[in-house]
Amino acid sequence: MDDRPDPLTAPPRRRPSRRWYALSLLLMLGSVGLFLAVLLNQSQRMRERLEPMPRFVGPTDDAGFLVTVDTPGKINLFYENKGKLGDRAFDTPRRQIWTTFDTPSMTCTVTRVDSGQAAEVRLPGVGEVVDKRVPTRDLVIAYDVAGRQGHSAWVFDADAAGDYRIVLKYKDSVSLKPGDVVIPAELSKADKKQMQSEAGKAYEESRRQAVEQAALAELEPVDVLFAVGPDPTAGGFFELIGLKGAATILAFGFTFSILIALVTLMLRGGHVTPRGEMSAVKRGMTSEQQA
Repeated sequence: MDDRPDPLTAPPRRRPSRRWYALSLLLMLGSVGLFLAVLLNQSQRMRERLEPMPRFVGPTDDAGFLVTVDTPGKINLFYENKGKLGDRAFDTPRRQIWTTFDTPSMTCTVTRVDSGQAAEVRLPGVGEVVDKRVPTRDLVIAYDVAGRQGHSAWVFDADAAGDYRIVLKYKDSVSLKPGDVVIPAELSKADKKQMQSEAGKAYEESRRQAVEQAALAELEPVDVLFAVGPDPTAGGFFELIGLKGAATILAFGFTFSILIALVTLMLRGGHVTPRGEMSAVKRGMTSEQQA
């Protein structure tokens, strides 16, 4: 004799409380609130670091721009495509700085004023494997805060505190007229096969340089706003409790809150088969088939 309860005569199931909906809502609101709080905090920290940065307009003359570095370390030269210097507003297209990612439209030199020693100037993130988990790498730092949009254009290491002279000039090709640049014809696949490898590489390199010169020749030399300073995020984007961490918590909060709400809805609506009921239904169907 089967002592298990008949699913048809079993007492009604206990439905979960509506408080689970409140828990789901609190979890979602809490994760959103945490993310917004961290975002506002990071934005405020960015403003406090961005506004004091020294700014100047490039290209410069041979005297350049003098900047005082108080703390030795990696210094970024930021191109601000949108920003203000005094009463003057800037909205400069990116092509005024780079023709390609690794080919800038300007030259940049940095020297120490006291010794005249040149500092190594490099493009951030070019020619290296970037590990975004390590904030000390030469990342292309970007910001968009308080009406300022900036991207790191060059990086140099200040090995000592003191004054540094920054000289920015457009490349000579900018002064050319587009018609002055002759671009060699592109080689066909058959021509590439017939040419020796070294000759083919030299031809392609000359063509690449001509294309870059033509792109530079199409530029009109204009004033560009620059800012000088260390990484304004101070690695904040990579901290555990930073924007990355807050975004992770936000994603988990949304996921779990939706799961809690869906499971509660299904249980309260009776859309879930309790454990043992399906096996009882199957046994009833088997008995009818045998009869």
